[in-house]
Amino acid sequence: MTSWTTWPARADVCSRLTLTVLVVVDGEAVPFATRFDYDRGDPLAVRMAFLDAPGHVRPWVFSRDLLYAGLRTPAGDGAVRVRPPCRCHSPTMARILLHGGRSAAALYVPATELHDWLEGTYAAVRAGEEVSRTGLDNMLRRLLRGW
Repeated sequence: MTSWTTWPARADVCSRLTLTVLVVVDGEAVPFATRFDYDRGDPLAVRMAFLDAPGHVRPWVFSRDLLYAGLRTPAGDGAVRVRPPCRCHSPTMARILLHGGRSAAALYVPATELHDWLEGTYAAVRAGEEVSRTGLDNMLRRLLRGW
């Protein structure tokens, strides 16, 4: 299941990708329907929600740039790392590696679908223009005026 939807500029979420990812924890693999959301109001972030998860599972928030970079070359050095498709793991799947405390998980994500969707988010808000979208410049000016 893969779908990609773009909303008008006034919608909270301007782009959404729904697909199935394979989640591997302790050697056990489980497919999960997931949804990636991109909001122009928070242009540096991508949110991923597990649609099939039992109970309430909060969405993960990733750096859009980290996801995009990790589709071409290994990216990330902290709790979230992204690895491009490779022959030894899967030639069609990118891996999002999550490390937290004593546990870790690997998410296998269809690389082509994620890449194409991310390209659409960069068409909506170009790289380098994110800060002007967040109003960070104006907020810093107001803050520094008080000094």
